[in-house]
Amino acid sequence: MPTYTPIFTRSPRFVQQAGTAGQETKVELYLWNSPSSEPASPTYTLTKPIPSTVVTTCSYDISPYCREYISHSSYTEVTSLTASPVGEYCYCTAKVYLDAVLQTTYSFICFDGFGYFGDSYNPSPFTSFLTEGTYQVSDTGNSGGIYYFNDGTNTWTATYTGLVSGTTAVTLTHTVGYIPYVHSSYTSQGNTLVIDDGAGGNSASYRFEVVCEPRYTVIDCDFVNRFGHWQRLVFFKASQVNMEMTNTEYYLMPDTVNYSLTENRKQVFNVNAIESIKCNTGWVDEGYSEVMKELMLSEKVLLDGVPVKLRTKSTKLYKHINDKLINYEVEFEYSHEMLNYII
Repeated sequence: MPTYTPIFTRSPRFVQQAGTAGQETKVELYLWNSPSSEPASPTYTLTKPIPSTVVTTCSYDISPYCREYISHSSYTEVTSLTASPVGEYCYCTAKVYLDAVLQTTYSFICFDGFGYFGDSYNPSPFTSFLTEGTYQVSDTGNSGGIYYFNDGTNTWTATYTGLVSGTTAVTLTHTVGYIPYVHSSYTSQGNTLVIDDGAGGNSASYRFEVVCEPRYTVIDCDFVNRFGHWQRLVFFKASQVNMEMTNTEYYLMPDTVNYSLTENRKQVFNVNAIESIKCNTGWVDEGYSEVMKELMLSEKVLLDGVPVKLRTKSTKLYKHINDKLINYEVEFEYSHEMLNYII
């Protein structure tokens, strides 16, 4: 079994082949989702010649093709180690040819994430799918899950340490899986979590603090983050729902000459409405600036399991040195109109 290199499909991923002017380059892409195996024939075949004696390398961006095999429809909460839904990532074998002779074979596992501009065009592999830092989670229900990719070369472990007492270690056995932010033994106190890939010093550390909100309705926001997997952000404080109605107006001509005081002259058609909601995080750690960046750059967001899109287009990224108390207010618009017009 080959070793698969993790890649992001919302950023370019290039495979290249050098040659001399006029030589033909070709890339065969074999794409599939687990538990299926690599297809017998290529899913896509890409070709182009070496352009000239000056430009002697052909580059192929394979990300758009891989992305077609990845989708995120809904997030399922977990209380223990769980395999990731197979549709949330895919496998890719890229075979590169020069004049019909195989030169290089690449093996990728693809996630619908992205790198920042400073990460260059082929971001490096990673340990887990959540930015390190301190997070607040609700004391009711499940708290969210952190995803990981186990390349199979070492024994991966997740070590939970209660914020009051206790330690629990979990061996991560799935190739792509996820575990709860807070272990079931520490739901009342919260915990730290260290994910270690067993390679020696390559680990990711997190702190999850359990918050009780007795006054406001807590709203769970699940979104696909920059690593291409689900992340949960909890809005603890006041929320406000708004409704915006839309319609089309027409002046109607009467059937006969009359002068009725009760008949509409200006008639309204195509009446519908959109709901939006403003949410507040409550007082949070400075590290939430990264969470907000990833939320605003996400293409898939759910509020309590319902699809939404962001109305907020800009936000200040707070620092404690400037603002002692940090609260983020975000406005969302529900991704459906209030009246059911879908056939």
